[in-house]
Amino acid sequence: MLQLTTAPLTRQALQMRALKLSLIGAPVLGAYVFSHTDYASPFFCPFRALTGIPCPGCGMTRSFLAMSHGDFVGAASYHALGPVLFVGLAGFAVHASLELATRQRLQFLAGNLLGNRRLQLYALLFVLCYHGTRLMLLARSGALAAAILDAPLTKLL
Repeated sequence: MLQLTTAPLTRQALQMRALKLSLIGAPVLGAYVFSHTDYASPFFCPFRALTGIPCPGCGMTRSFLAMSHGDFVGAASYHALGPVLFVGLAGFAVHASLELATRQRLQFLAGNLLGNRRLQLYALLFVLCYHGTRLMLLARSGALAAAILDAPLTKLL
């Protein structure tokens, strides 16, 4: 699954790994900190706050907070893709940490799949279909119309 290469990483490659680790690890570490302390998450969706319409990422922060407690079902109820993204980010953080610790590139068998443009397009289409389904269910329940009517942008217009 993971295989060390024989060539050591250059200084620039090590710096890039450290940057990636910082960016990838921040959401996972942040979810742990905010869910295990008395601090409230400072994040909110500005698009939803303005329009009343949830964006494709709405619920992801709450999903990450639930995952940091080990609540997979609760995490999936906030955003079905949250647990998948959380586990993926945690895995990539471990991968980057191992590369920094060993100072060698690790080959990850699934790593080739992540660079596949067709797979990326399918993933994007899946996210958009999931979001469309969420919006459709909210519209059928009447919650979407109520949220739009109560939104600041609607009141302004």
